[in-house]
Amino acid sequence: MNRAARKRVPQRSSHGRPALPGCLALAVLLLLAVVGAGGCDAFAYLLVKTVGPFVPEDEHKAEYDLTGRSVVVLVDMKDPMVATEFPRLAMSLADEIGKFLAGEKACGPVVSQRSVEAARRKERGFEQWSVAQVGTYFNTDLVLHVELFEFRLKDSPHSNVYRGYAEAAVRIVTPETNEQTWPLLAAARVVTAEALPDAVTDETGRQEKDLIEGFGEKIARHFVTYKLSSLPLRPKVK
Repeated sequence: MNRAARKRVPQRSSHGRPALPGCLALAVLLLLAVVGAGGCDAFAYLLVKTVGPFVPEDEHKAEYDLTGRSVVVLVDMKDPMVATEFPRLAMSLADEIGKFLAGEKACGPVVSQRSVEAARRKERGFEQWSVAQVGTYFNTDLVLHVELFEFRLKDSPHSNVYRGYAEAAVRIVTPETNEQTWPLLAAARVVTAEALPDAVTDETGRQEKDLIEGFGEKIARHFVTYKLSSLPLRPKVK
């Protein structure tokens, strides 16, 4: 073949990849010149435009939007033994969920758990009411229903190691229609919480408090939009 007719082959690096084209190198030099002229603001802008699309989003979207809607948090204990061992657990867990939602301004008014407990004592047959009936009684837009299946502070009653664990089924019900509106493709969302190894302590009261607070926040975060960078470095539960 005539040497003049041969196609020019791009130069390759030692790793076998094509060398940086001259036009791209020139573009990089121009960008650096802009940064030098514009300072930090220009550099930040370039980072957002060039690197930003390849960085995972630092935001968790609420799985169900409660914005502006009134809510009553209803926690039902499914294990009589757990209810006996922790008589104030339902109220405490519901209170933590409500406080977190209110603190994040994720919803409208939240019914006080004192009002819920008063209704439990006052209203005959309250425990047999449907979830929707509870919402109708308190005149709320939604009921955040939590069925607590498991709550323990140790792996076994005879263990000397405190390692809290909790498990519950969570769902949203609209009283007006008596329909479950979240989740749509399952009977409920199962949420678990386990005390972190560095949170294990032999102080029963501290372990119970941390587990309730951590579990309540974990449940509530399903309905909150938040920055992932805002999460604590050492959460109370995983």
